[in-house]
Amino acid sequence: MKKIVILVSTIVMANVSAFAGGVITNTNQSTQFVRTVSRSASTDDDAVYFNPAATAQFSDGLHLSYSHQVCIQKRETTDDFPTLNNHEYEGNVFVPAFPNLYATWKKNNLALFFGFGPVGGGGSAEYEKGLASFERQISMMPAMVSQMGQSMGLTATAYDVNIQFTGTSILYGGRIGGAYSFLDDKLAVSLGVSTIYQKNAYKGSIKDIRINPTCAALGMNGDMIPATAFFTQVSTALATMNPTMAATANAYAGAVADKEVDAVQTGFGLAPIIGFSFKPDDKLNIGVKYEGRTKMELTNDTKKDDTGMFTDDSTFRKDIPAILSLGIGANLTEKFRISTSYTYYFDKNADWGGREDFLDKNTMDVAGNLEYDVIPLLTLSAGYSRSMSGTSADFQTDMDYALSSNAFGMGGRLNLSEKLKVDFGFMYVAYDEVEKTSTFNNVSHTESFDRTNKSFSLGVSYAF
Repeated sequence: MKKIVILVSTIVMANVSAFAGGVITNTNQSTQFVRTVSRSASTDDDAVYFNPAATAQFSDGLHLSYSHQVCIQKRETTDDFPTLNNHEYEGNVFVPAFPNLYATWKKNNLALFFGFGPVGGGGSAEYEKGLASFERQISMMPAMVSQMGQSMGLTATAYDVNIQFTGTSILYGGRIGGAYSFLDDKLAVSLGVSTIYQKNAYKGSIKDIRINPTCAALGMNGDMIPATAFFTQVSTALATMNPTMAATANAYAGAVADKEVDAVQTGFGLAPIIGFSFKPDDKLNIGVKYEGRTKMELTNDTKKDDTGMFTDDSTFRKDIPAILSLGIGANLTEKFRISTSYTYYFDKNADWGGREDFLDKNTMDVAGNLEYDVIPLLTLSAGYSRSMSGTSADFQTDMDYALSSNAFGMGGRLNLSEKLKVDFGFMYVAYDEVEKTSTFNNVSHTESFDRTNKSFSLGVSYAF
């Protein structure tokens, strides 16, 4: 029963996963991305994030863009551990406001740019039934009680527990920098810096653990009673007959008492951004961006921790991996355009407190999209992205898992004038379900992990 205490400590380790992109990083950083899923060669206002060097190839003036997304994520895990009351667990994430803001000022060969958006996390995950990892040890309590009380005729067959868990994670990212073009705007380079502030808030509890003991000598008839009261009564009854067992029962009474955790974790980090953009003519453009690793050290601000395992002001690492992206865009005709993107995440070089050791390889994405001007007013687009996660089975837990995925984006743009554009899009991300077989207390069990994401987005761009 000692592990009941340990279970609660896992609450503050959970993380809300990225909505599109790598293990941590969100790449759905504009409405244009939602409707195309391939932006590494962008020459639109969202180039501030995806292809910053291209800002030096903009027209002169001030370029502003704002995107608003509504994101929905469903996380599903199963666990066939035989003594669990529940074998299916579901977490729901709803993000009503996922904003992205970009601004670029361009004059002659020089551009200065600024961007802001949630570069990781961005939602609150609610698990109404808790998670299997919180409940496994508790589920073994009836069998343990029956074994312990065999000589007394004491048995138990059922348990009940109230587990609640909510985790919120957000990484606010700002970026600022400049770009300069050469060779009649055919080649441009950029240099910038990314700033990231991370805040995770976790509240969880394991309460009202109950059991249905039957023991004539103790007047127990199989009704569900609080586990703390049961173990306290057993400890008192055995105080003189079996002091050792009485002490054990008394320890169990403390282990099954209500447990709560209320903690906030915060951290701040910086990383350099380097970009290149090559545009030999009006039909082809190539973008390259490298964003360095962000060293992220999170500090616990713990208001309540009944486990005693998370000291206030203690720290741990959760770096944001470096990212390398390459994009190619081509105008096949005056109305028809295509683009492709390749993104590589240097996950294995990040410090995740040792969890990076469970990576088989780094994550990579490949994407492509088609875009067509139906009429001067309306442009339609569709895109596909395949993300290949490098995580091993040992990396996956029901609190924090990363899966390969297929992303589908669609939408369009209203070209209201040469200066004013309105984008709209929908993106659906389906993940590859993964299974993991492991052993807990000498009992083999299989878990499965799955997830789906949906994003709806509307954006507006204006050039002054």
